Amino acid sequence: MKTLAFSIFSVSFLQTASAVSLIQLNFAGPVTPAQQQVFEDAADFWNSAITGYDLLYNNVGVEEAHSLTINVTLPEIDGVGQVLGSAGPNTVKYYDDNPLGAPTVAMWYTLSGSMQFDSADVDAMIANNSFYGVVLHEMAHVIGIGTLWEFNTVNGYGVNLYTSGSGQYLGANALAAWQTEFGQAGATYVPVELGGGTGTANGHWNEVDFQAGLTGITSSITNMDFAYELMTGWTNGTFFLSEVTLGGLDDLGYIVDYSKAGVIEYVPEPALSSMLGLAACALLCRRR
Repeated sequence: MKTLAFSIFSVSFLQTASAVSLIQLNFAGPVTPAQQQVFEDAADFWNSAITGYDLLYNNVGVEEAHSLTINVTLPEIDGVGQVLGSAGPNTVKYYDDNPLGAPTVAMWYTLSGSMQFDSADVDAMIANNSFYGVVLHEMAHVIGIGTLWEFNTVNGYGVNLYTSGSGQYLGANALAAWQTEFGQAGATYVPVELGGGTGTANGHWNEVDFQAGLTGITSSITNMDFAYELMTGWTNGTFFLSEVTLGGLDDLGYIVDYSKAGVIEYVPEPALSSMLGLAACALLCRRR
């Protein structure tokens, strides 16, 4: 069993409006065609799930379009089962909906990010067909899930989507999905992971620490326990994408296709081998 843990590094900020974003990959270093294919397929998935930016508040027009560039590297780090790699935003751009007064929302969109994986762990994950889900997970961190929660606000008065240590994610769209898809009608927040130490805590949806058991909370879309959701803090190689995570992207200011929620399945190309990298969230890969 493996555990992924993340910690946010520094990011650079640019203040201006932005519009449509499509993920572009930059492979900095050697990578096999099979490894590259996994990254490109993951980017294609998120590009199909994210259809634009929700920037037209108060009739404010879009100033420019941009793409999200992810730099990918696949170095040798420390062998199988130790440090898996790192991932997260490098540069983000600021937008608010009312430049002449207090905004009702403040949004930070990722312009560039990094992904880095230990090549030894990549080979092992490709062999058991879990790597695609791991790459989707890490790309979501680059986009902003768990990494930009405390920069983005639900209103202009200091109420963030998430406050570190609270365990309570307040974004309206993810919360609505939590209430409906997972039968949590009375919930006032989405539970956020506080266990697992620095990196895992405060950056993922909550599950039983170290996957010691199931949560008992089941998706009405996939009939799978929340422990298998893509953006929880531990992975066992089986994933599904919930409307909670898609709602989290919606809360970050993206226009999303909620029909993408479902079981994540990947049919590898005939010659799959290894994979690539990122840079603003550190992960630890531990054995149970």
